[in-house]
Amino acid sequence: MRTEILNILEELNNPANDFAKKSYKVVTETIKTLFAKQGEKLGYCTAAHRNLNIFLDFEYDEGEWLFDLVWYKMNENDDQIMTSIPLVLESELSDKTIGGLKVDFDKLLVATSSTKVFVTTIHEIEIKKKYIQKAINGFTEFRKGETLYLIIWDENFEGNFILEEFNRE
Repeated sequence: MRTEILNILEELNNPANDFAKKSYKVVTETIKTLFAKQGEKLGYCTAAHRNLNIFLDFEYDEGEWLFDLVWYKMNENDDQIMTSIPLVLESELSDKTIGGLKVDFDKLLVATSSTKVFVTTIHEIEIKKKYIQKAINGFTEFRKGETLYLIIWDENFEGNFILEEFNRE
């Protein structure tokens, strides 16, 4: 899944996007749309709340589940049976504090069989990273070898996105 996330990051960091001048809502919708498009390429459905004013050329709108965005797959022979949830994503850009991160981050830990992605801003990033590592180490069901991907939006300068990876220590 790392390759797919790096592909999304590359697209986010395209200078033509100029995210430094865009609202949190536009940035969040762009991230969700890029993940939805990548999921579709891999054969997954996407559940997320869609902003009807952005990206009308690409639709996904199963509504939000527990997470801001979920990739899922249904049984080929019975579309009433879900077979997997390979990725879950949470994003908190407007509340830049550690408290804002905690509101959404902890629920990622319960997705034990899914790739976990969290999107945040660069504000208080060292405090956020310490909390994430502590939470992963303390959560008994986070397995060795499992990775949580943190996408950090550096909205202070050029609006670039940085990827950090966390594993159980």
